[in-house]
Amino acid sequence: MKTINTLERGLLVLQELDELRGQSLAELYEKTGIPKATLLRILETLRKSRFIWRAMGDGCYRRTISIAARRQLDERTLQLAEIAAPFLVQLQKKVIWPSDLTVPREGCLELVETSRRYAGLGIAEYELGYKVDMFLAAPSRAYLAFCRDEQREAAIARARANPPANPRSRQVLERELDAMLAETRAQGYGARDPLFGGSDLDKSLRDDQLDAIAVPIFHGDDVIACISLLWPRKFQLRAKLVQAHLADLKESATAIGAALAVS
Repeated sequence: MKTINTLERGLLVLQELDELRGQSLAELYEKTGIPKATLLRILETLRKSRFIWRAMGDGCYRRTISIAARRQLDERTLQLAEIAAPFLVQLQKKVIWPSDLTVPREGCLELVETSRRYAGLGIAEYELGYKVDMFLAAPSRAYLAFCRDEQREAAIARARANPPANPRSRQVLERELDAMLAETRAQGYGARDPLFGGSDLDKSLRDDQLDAIAVPIFHGDDVIACISLLWPRKFQLRAKLVQAHLADLKESATAIGAALAVS
């Protein structure tokens, strides 16, 4: 019996998208041999039918949760990224500056989605899966300030058992932690440490030249993720953006939490 060639190609693409890390268009072309124009049509058809989705952060295609058999933690992470993506796009259109979505994992926060690639503003990009500094980054500070006590204590204990490489991060952990948490709770958002350059290295050695604020995303009483707003530090926009767009950032966080609750 004659088979349907287009369907076979679509199924082949789905098979290649079974991996958690996703595949780029170039990778899919190399693996399947399907002409790129045809491959793009197949991917768009699968996306519109909600069999796949495309992450903003790395441009890779992934199978949706409904048909992917994965560990519970990975399902939750991917589901969050899928749900949050359109809210990050909406926020970026309104505010101009891009946002990151980070989730707690194994004692730190991990980048799972971002609208940086769509901002077109020359902002430094990080790969999905990048682990954010636990005491200097805006989303980590928001997480530690507003998560449950036992979650905070576990993260701090892990950091003390395995001290962070960044010297400024160690300083905050050892001497300034209580003050940082109190300040974050009082202002209602996490703010990037002014001596943080975005990596494990001292700011004098590596500096992404960014500033950021972040707020938690709640699911019930649990902080399940954080959403941040970031911009080039040279513009000195923090006070202005807090005044003009902190409410928008919090509204996006609430909307993502609500969307996850009904998903």
